[in-house]
Amino acid sequence: MPFFRPARPASVAWNLIKTSIGVLLLWFLLLFLLPLGISIVEIELGIQRFPPQYFAAAALLLVSTAVALWAAISVATSGGGTPFPFDMARKMVVTGPYAYLRYPLASAGAGQVVALGLAFGSVPVLVYATLALMLWYYLMRPAAERHLAARFGDAWREYARAVRGFRPRVTPYRHPDP
Repeated sequence: MPFFRPARPASVAWNLIKTSIGVLLLWFLLLFLLPLGISIVEIELGIQRFPPQYFAAAALLLVSTAVALWAAISVATSGGGTPFPFDMARKMVVTGPYAYLRYPLASAGAGQVVALGLAFGSVPVLVYATLALMLWYYLMRPAAERHLAARFGDAWREYARAVRGFRPRVTPYRHPDP
């Protein structure tokens, strides 16, 4: 099975169900089990923590989670698939947060983990956030971009030129009508 595979035709409801299940599983693993495990190891090793920043953590977690949900719903409703590479959107998604930022899910995921690091007062959790984003940026992103360029051609290249990966646009991207 290829890693990047478009979703089979399905209803919006089914795409939302698949997206919800996948997001919940990923969040459980990446936003609960891993940070908790890192935090437990940190305590056992006696690594010094900084004072938790609960207000900043809550604000960042709220905004990041809202962006992640908005992006996932946009992919399921506008793209006809899920945000997962093995069940990708059938159509190029340039609406919702994708009109402002090329990688809203990666940005939001990094924000969520940073928020947990701030809430725990944990440098190792912040290092985990940094390493996870670097892994995604240097390994996953180039492969995904090659796949999207091959699949959507000039439309993807125009979008990639107009919408930055991690610095949002002030105004939403408007895809030229075919």
